[in-house]
Amino acid sequence: MSVVIKLLELQELEIEIAALEKAITEARSNLGESQALKKARVDAVKWDNHLRQLTSRQKDLELQSQELDAKLKNVNEKLYSGRVTNPKELTNLQQEADLLGTKAARVDEETIAVMEQTEKASDACKQSQHTLKEEEDSSRIEQKKLKEEIEDMLQKLGLLKQRHAQMSGEIPPQVLQQYERIKMQKGIAVARVSHGSCGGCRINLSTSQLQRVRNEPLERCANCGRILFSE
Repeated sequence: MSVVIKLLELQELEIEIAALEKAITEARSNLGESQALKKARVDAVKWDNHLRQLTSRQKDLELQSQELDAKLKNVNEKLYSGRVTNPKELTNLQQEADLLGTKAARVDEETIAVMEQTEKASDACKQSQHTLKEEEDSSRIEQKKLKEEIEDMLQKLGLLKQRHAQMSGEIPPQVLQQYERIKMQKGIAVARVSHGSCGGCRINLSTSQLQRVRNEPLERCANCGRILFSE
């Protein structure tokens, strides 16, 4: 096998290694909670807190209603007991009863509204918890699969790097150094000749250079300096 073919194979192996390393990096970036799971958790907490607030408010209103009812009952007992005969005192008791009745009615209205909101919030809370569980279950499956894929890629990467070290050892050091210098400058060190042109820079090669590519090792493109390979 010619040294140029070995360099070409080494280059193709390095391209495969780079692609695999990129895939591993991208896969690792997807480890952890997804945006969907984070949103589901935030929504679940939000609805849980909202439901707690409404439940607390409903209890406060119920206590207020009980207190107002007790006060109203006490005033009405005084008002209709017959024990109070003073007109002014009776008027004051009636005004107090009216005021307590108005307050009780407002509290009852708010209680009904809060009860309706609580019911809706309870439904939304249950739905958010259901969605969170679905996202958590889905995330566990996806994360497990992703970790397995990463492990497989790492094993493959290890084998490719072993192969790379073996192939590098089969190439003369001075040739390998030349290859590395060109790769650092051009990215791709070995260019295939296609239809009489350099595959790296697309410049047409002279007839004499095409002849040298076929007969001489390590012929480089006169334009871009890449090592040329022809079938």
